[in-house]
Amino acid sequence: MSKASEYIPALKYGHKIMPEDIAGMIGLPSVGNIFYVDPGVSSSGGGKTADDAYKTVTEAYNAMSADNDDVIILAPTSSTGRTSETATLTWAKRRTHIIGNGPARNGWNRAGISFSSAVTTPSMTISANNCSFTNIMIYNSNDVNVLVNHTGDYNTFNNVHFAGIANATTGDDTAGRCLVLTGSDDNQFNGCTFGIDTVASSAANAQIELASGSARNRFNNCLITHWSDNAGSFFVIADSTNDIDRYVIFDHCFFHNPTHAGATNNTVGMNLGADIGGAVYLWDSWITGATDWADDFTLLYGLGGMSQLATQNIAGIEKVLA
Repeated sequence: MSKASEYIPALKYGHKIMPEDIAGMIGLPSVGNIFYVDPGVSSSGGGKTADDAYKTVTEAYNAMSADNDDVIILAPTSSTGRTSETATLTWAKRRTHIIGNGPARNGWNRAGISFSSAVTTPSMTISANNCSFTNIMIYNSNDVNVLVNHTGDYNTFNNVHFAGIANATTGDDTAGRCLVLTGSDDNQFNGCTFGIDTVASSAANAQIELASGSARNRFNNCLITHWSDNAGSFFVIADSTNDIDRYVIFDHCFFHNPTHAGATNNTVGMNLGADIGGAVYLWDSWITGATDWADDFTLLYGLGGMSQLATQNIAGIEKVLA
């Protein structure tokens, strides 16, 4: 097998293939400008190469143009791999993207976005459409209730860890959330993780909230997890009138509260209301660490091979399947 440098003169003399020329390798067939972020640099550079990277995602985002398919490559050399953003990060430019440079994984990614103690809730707001977020961790260990508030549409998240409720004070607050979808439609979350199991959820908080008529959102092969020491905490909340429009699908998702490791068994996994508007579909999904799936089964439906683990029952699911 021969090397490309033996046949491509530019490579033979030491030039590099630019990412713009191999866009497909970052999941897009065509891209615009590429900006690099490395939290490990001592000071920010110009952001156009890995050797001259920005230090924060905020700097790279400010350099991006909407509707140009510009891409941020988060390529850390520091041990944690996460930035320290000093203000709320608002993602409002359509068709802009970010990808973490590291092994593909759906939890505790080494390339990540983190926030300083100065950042208020929510830590990140995503209001743009047609964006992709790939192979990154979004994390805040400070007392901030909402990690990500998502109001945009048509966005895709691949292998993203939403690591919220990562502070004991937040864990004691009923307003704690990893992700809130607020009037947000047609988004897909593929192989993502929501929550952590190293800080206790001690109140009626939740990893995911659907609100304000969010429609046709889909969670595929996702892990929704917490370590609860309060029976009243939830994985998912949608308990107000018309919080969901049409439906939300959890396809092959695992809802995990490790009671085998000392966590308190939750009364239910989901806090739902009879008038939430749209249906919640559980497609070949599983739960452990909760006595039952939900407190209301009016609009909760099981698809495929529903099952329970340990002592959990699925009485409500059996009812809607009947």
